[in-house]
Amino acid sequence: MADKYVGRIVGLGTDNVEYVIYIYQDETVERSSSGMVRHEGLKHFEMQMGGAVNKISETEYEIVATGVRVTVHDDKS
Repeated sequence: MADKYVGRIVGLGTDNVEYVIYIYQDETVERSSSGMVRHEGLKHFEMQMGGAVNKISETEYEIVATGVRVTVHDDKS
């Protein structure tokens, strides 16, 4: 299983600092008689410099290490 980069989110934290959150998706590749088959898995979120992020809602995320909540102000790019 490997992580595939699928985008990023830019948002403003409760501490008035702008944060960049990267979105990754688990991906499994298996061989079959018809060739290689890719299976997409769960998405997970990480800070720009590393560190876990929990998704609270579509527009709000929480940085695990600090507890800072980030509100999205820019769509995924």
